[in-house]
Amino acid sequence: MNGNALATISALGVLLLLGIIIVAIVWLAWWMLEPINRAAGSLKAPTRFMLIDFVALMILLQIGLAICGQALSASDAGDAAARMYWVLLGVVALLALVLWSASVSVVSRAGILRPLRRIAVIVVLVPGTLTAMVGVPALLFLLIGAIAGLLRGELANIWIQRQLPWLLLCVPGLIAVVFALRRLSFWSLSGSAYATSLKNADVVQSH
Repeated sequence: MNGNALATISALGVLLLLGIIIVAIVWLAWWMLEPINRAAGSLKAPTRFMLIDFVALMILLQIGLAICGQALSASDAGDAAARMYWVLLGVVALLALVLWSASVSVVSRAGILRPLRRIAVIVVLVPGTLTAMVGVPALLFLLIGAIAGLLRGELANIWIQRQLPWLLLCVPGLIAVVFALRRLSFWSLSGSAYATSLKNADVVQSH
């Protein structure tokens, strides 16, 4: 087998692996948000804004501001670093607004009106799902890199020695977060119009 054929097979293998990972990530996000998406598709209630939604927006912006503040230390407070800070802050604020508007639309269509459950979806569930979508492939690639280093006999590598135990601990932690987010999806629907309609349907069927 010549070098070109081997390179083509390797490229196809990488593309296939990336495709599998993308499909798995999309399915994982769908699975975590499936209860709310099902409720939104069933009720299709109009988008409505509540006061608690703007409180949730302030929380998201404060989280973004805290993240951006960590990116600029006192020793890097030069003009270039300050410009980068404002660019980063603008990007984070824009992403927070997009995330917030999409979350408000989802909770409205799903009939979630209770303030605590509504803010839990906007601030915890939807951002947590996006974080899991990024964290799962990132953790997978880091583990593959560390294991490949071990197989090449790079046990003395300082990065592998320090990070591999933490990466292994992150696996059960990330799995627990995924299941917790799915349970949060079910909890957020408690007392909503969708949950009430399901109960009424069960009562009708029982009679």
